[in-house]
Amino acid sequence: MTIAAGTEIILFRYSNYGNYSFIQEHRSVIERIGYVWMLKIGKKSSVEKITTIKESGGWMVLRSPKSEGGISYIASFSEFSETFPDELRCPEYYEEIIHGVNDDEAINFTKPTFQWFKLNSIVRLDENMSKNFVVSKTGKSVDEVIDTTRTAVMYIKNVKKMTI
Repeated sequence: MTIAAGTEIILFRYSNYGNYSFIQEHRSVIERIGYVWMLKIGKKSSVEKITTIKESGGWMVLRSPKSEGGISYIASFSEFSETFPDELRCPEYYEEIIHGVNDDEAINFTKPTFQWFKLNSIVRLDENMSKNFVVSKTGKSVDEVIDTTRTAVMYIKNVKKMTI
């Protein structure tokens, strides 16, 4: 897979859930059925920007917490939804997130605080490749900016052609 220089990409910082590895659990579903739905909970990301990114190839960078090495993965997504997918194929631990350990902890899906991405692949990026990302608005290096902000979502682009 090749990503042209200047391609718009969305970056998500992810957190593992309990004893579950976010990356391993999502990759496992992709290996079994060919795709996985990833749930983003929290502040709503721009549908317009997500649509633009999808039309540019649907590239997403998933960044691990600094405490876990700040490793970057590149993923491709083919669909995006703000409603519960008809055929939900996701890691098993989502059941606990969606329904809660008990009814008091269940997520209220009537509020627009969730977005779904249908991921078709997740590949670990070589550290040198991840140095080619800049913040779309400012042109500043993602590696320089990411440790100075708490934002979970960034709109970025790559400055060099990438072959995955």
